[in-house]
Amino acid sequence: MSPKTAYIILALIFALVFAVATVKAASDKGRSPVFWFVAGALLPGVALVVALFLEEHRSFKTCPNCARRVNPEARVCGFCSYEFIAHFRSAL
Repeated sequence: MSPKTAYIILALIFALVFAVATVKAASDKGRSPVFWFVAGALLPGVALVVALFLEEHRSFKTCPNCARRVNPEARVCGFCSYEFIAHFRSAL
């Protein structure tokens, strides 16, 4: 294997690692994993830095019982069966 081929393979491995790290950082904040994988593969360092500084996307609410993200319109948590409406009414 020539040095040029080895450098290309190494660059592809680094791009893949950065893409996976970018997906992890972005998906933890509720962003699209597919979009951020492509961004992380094409712009490895830049996309990772941007994904790390993204604000959390508030399209989900967090269940107070199991701490999982659920649909903001959900009345019952699909993971632990926590009833949001019952607890909301008792607080009034």
